Amino acid sequence: MLFPILRFKKHKSGSVSACCAHNERKKEEYKSNPDINPYETPSNYHILQPKQTYRREVKRIIAAFGCKSRSNSTVMVEALITATPEFINALPPLEQWDYFERAFHFVESQIGKGRIISAVVHMDERTPHMHLVFCPITPDRRLSAKKILGNPAKLSQWQTDYHAHMSERWPELERGISAQITKRKHIPTWLFKSAERLDKQFTEVEAALAGINPLNAKKQRENALKLLSDWLPRAERFTAQVKTVDEHIKSLERAEREAERRERSIEQRVDSAVARMQSRIDDKESELAKAQKESCKQKSSLFLKKVKKI
Repeated sequence: MLFPILRFKKHKSGSVSACCAHNERKKEEYKSNPDINPYETPSNYHILQPKQTYRREVKRIIAAFGCKSRSNSTVMVEALITATPEFINALPPLEQWDYFERAFHFVESQIGKGRIISAVVHMDERTPHMHLVFCPITPDRRLSAKKILGNPAKLSQWQTDYHAHMSERWPELERGISAQITKRKHIPTWLFKSAERLDKQFTEVEAALAGINPLNAKKQRENALKLLSDWLPRAERFTAQVKTVDEHIKSLERAEREAERRERSIEQRVDSAVARMQSRIDDKESELAKAQKESCKQKSSLFLKKVKKI
């Protein structure tokens, strides 16, 4: 099955520079990501080249739109754009470029012009992918990632619209089942890559075991045991990490529910306060109307008296 892939990650001001260093390949080493092949890094290319560092671009764009930001505001959103490896790796270079450019225009059409900071395609990893970063500024010029990305239902709509846009050009691409239906959570990219490396190592262990025969039993057995002894502790750490991530996701879900509850409570209080203020305004307008009516009566009475005297 072949799928277009679009994922979002929010960034507060503290993580913007690190994101820039990684995406724009400003670091000398990438020990945290062994999938990066530095010899292929010159093959990376931009659909949109950043004019300056991400941090400076964020400040420039926010100022240009006249937005207000707080210390804990999400000032930048990072979109990871790719597709199922079997699909994206099979595309000829020009068609691959076309895929990323088409995805770029889709995101721009959804968020508005002048908000994208950079769109860089990484060819130095196993699967080509694009990191597109933008300031989440609403049409009414407010800085709000929540309004741009929305709740799970709106994020699901993002995926539906993205699939519709990309499948116009590549009909073989399918729309995955919505997380709204499956209730699945996306695991972090680093954890997914760890799983891929473990799977590759385990394949090597299986190959070593399958290659044992009476002629090489001792040597091949030692090789298999060495591979297995290296794989086991990594697998144990991975299991612990999965448990930690799962607990973190559950914690985030609880925090999200609590935030939604508080937001509803605040909205109710605001609505109540607005209703009270409106009631007071209505009362004042009624009093003013009565006063004006009474004043008109008095003026009319005085006028009639003057007329009678004349």
